[in-house]
Amino acid sequence: MKTNFAPIAAVLSLVAACGGETAGVSSTLTTDAGAVNGGSTAQNVAAVAIDNGPAAAGGSVNVAYVSITICAPGSSTLCQTIDHLQVDTGSSGLRLPAGVLGVGVTPDQLTQVTDSNGSPLVECAQFADGYSWGPVKLADVKIGGEIATSVPIHVVGDPSFAGRAVPSACSSFVNVPENTVAQLGANGILGVGNFIQDCGAFCASGAQDGSVYNVCPSATSPQCQPAAVPLAKQVSNPAAAFAADNNGVLLQLPAVTSPGAATVNGSLVFGVGTQNNNGLGKAALYTLDARGTFSTSVSGLGSFPSSFVDSGSNGYFFNDSGLQACPGGDSFFYCPSGPAAFTATITATNSVSVPVSFRVDNAESDFDTNDTALSNLAGSAGSGLDAETFDWGLPFFFGRPVYILFEGKTANGASSAGPALAF
Repeated sequence: MKTNFAPIAAVLSLVAACGGETAGVSSTLTTDAGAVNGGSTAQNVAAVAIDNGPAAAGGSVNVAYVSITICAPGSSTLCQTIDHLQVDTGSSGLRLPAGVLGVGVTPDQLTQVTDSNGSPLVECAQFADGYSWGPVKLADVKIGGEIATSVPIHVVGDPSFAGRAVPSACSSFVNVPENTVAQLGANGILGVGNFIQDCGAFCASGAQDGSVYNVCPSATSPQCQPAAVPLAKQVSNPAAAFAADNNGVLLQLPAVTSPGAATVNGSLVFGVGTQNNNGLGKAALYTLDARGTFSTSVSGLGSFPSSFVDSGSNGYFFNDSGLQACPGGDSFFYCPSGPAAFTATITATNSVSVPVSFRVDNAESDFDTNDTALSNLAGSAGSGLDAETFDWGLPFFFGRPVYILFEGKTANGASSAGPALAF
């Protein structure tokens, strides 16, 4: 079953421009912060699973899924629980295909965000492998026991906006629409990255060219125009809008024995240093630049100054001309004749460094196992990422609790404010 195994990569930076033990998976999480209190799930914890994904996705690998409940603002009846949303630490904001809504709440029942003239606000989200297009709407979002009220979200592929022409500035980067479950490989994307908004001051200034935010005056006037959007109306990180536990998140996944595991269960814990299940413990803090990046050096390959850690990428992605690409439709991934071992060093903006060893397997051989969690999957950066990029994707999280500290936020035990990582 090798269907939807395409590379899944992070949203481009818009800033500054569950089951028992499974074979191959350790039975306990090695972490300084437990995800449960007294044997019951804590208020600030949501279950995470890596599995085949929603049926409409046609099969997935290395995608961490979570469930949410979404409601029309202020409503307790116009609500819908949606499973299999991808947990993405490489982007900020909730993005839902319009097609998954309708069982308890429809896209039209969510509040449309408009500009000062009452024109609908529509967003383009550019990913390294495509783009998503649709209106910005307000919704109440519940994840685990936490609630974010009236948070701006992105409803992609909304048929009510199908007549609005997608600006070329949106589609020309990687002209692959990602507006459906099948295209996304998930029932939505839960972006819990380091930034509060998905574009920030750059889009609030009006400098962007329509590749992010647009206003679309009416269905009879399909031409959309670039728009400056204040922070309060931009698609926002729901985890930063909680009443408490809102300074960051902790993604915990167990170690996965090579080559992989059929399924994996973990936890998304909200807050950093806010409760007894999310303290930093012995984790070191690694501060990031304004784009959310740091430097990686790899023995024999040199430096990758635009590096990031991203649970929304399903492998390690970096350029290495010495690694053989897979044949045919899997050419984005590496297929060395035997496992290739690497030693890297991550260096943060606070000059803290850490060595990281990793391995690259033959992707096609790993796919043939039909496992959904592959610990050594890797591929080239391709056209969607530049040559200076090292994308530490989901395999980085296996057996390594990773904390995401939001921009401008502090945490007990942290020496600096975010944006930062800790592990």
